[in-house]
Amino acid sequence: MVQLAFVKKDSHHIPCGPIVLCQSIAVQICQLNKNDASCIKIDRELVNQEEGTMAEINQVSLGDAIYQRLSQDLVSGKLRPNEKVTIRGLAERLGTSSTPVRDAVQRLLRDEALEQRSMRDVRVPVPTKAQYLEIASIRRELEGFAASRAAEMVGPKEIRRLNQIVEKNEAAAKAGRWSQAVKYNQEFHFALVEGADMPILLAILSRLWLRMGPLIAGYYAREQVALVRHHQTIVAACENRDPAAAAAAMRADIDDAKEGIIRYIESFTTND
Repeated sequence: MVQLAFVKKDSHHIPCGPIVLCQSIAVQICQLNKNDASCIKIDRELVNQEEGTMAEINQVSLGDAIYQRLSQDLVSGKLRPNEKVTIRGLAERLGTSSTPVRDAVQRLLRDEALEQRSMRDVRVPVPTKAQYLEIASIRRELEGFAASRAAEMVGPKEIRRLNQIVEKNEAAAKAGRWSQAVKYNQEFHFALVEGADMPILLAILSRLWLRMGPLIAGYYAREQVALVRHHQTIVAACENRDPAAAAAAMRADIDDAKEGIIRYIESFTTND
């Protein structure tokens, strides 16, 4: 018999699904979004194998947790442009009922992170060329600023973390594990903003990556081009306390991918 865990909300316990689902959602959200204001705090007694155990996930409903999980799947590129998603399919994958998944999907539709083409056709959108260039220009300025600020602020601990991410990214790419490589690419960009100690900017960029993550991941996975050259330069600039060099390298990192990503966008029109 499958044991159920529960979400605690307003002093009531709402069934959440198998214990492993609650644990997975809780742990993954906080691991991948640990600086997000909506990150949940996990009760250390999350899972008790005895029958009747309750896993308490405070401050966030199951619908919020699923929204965060799907958001992270978009940001990290686990979901790709033009990929069709269904309420039933997502519910089965997460091991939960359709209602909280439907709520999360509706929120993502409002965020324009998903698009509804018909009553039964919800997909990850393919941005237009104009939409991509606009967001890339915004990212160029904001992430360049964040890189500059990080070069002024990060210490040895943060630099070690950045180097570790770059090394993992490079190793994954060399091994052909492109899903992991693009995940580490996103992780590096966010870690740099965290190092700059700019939580408001991180929240803004998270919204932009919600729409750009699938596109960036799909492009790099298809083209299998190097991801870390400019990242290495950024880390070196941080070590040398050189804000201008860090900002220039970040802008170059975004600029160098533009032509390839535009071709990737156009390939969807060609395939149609």
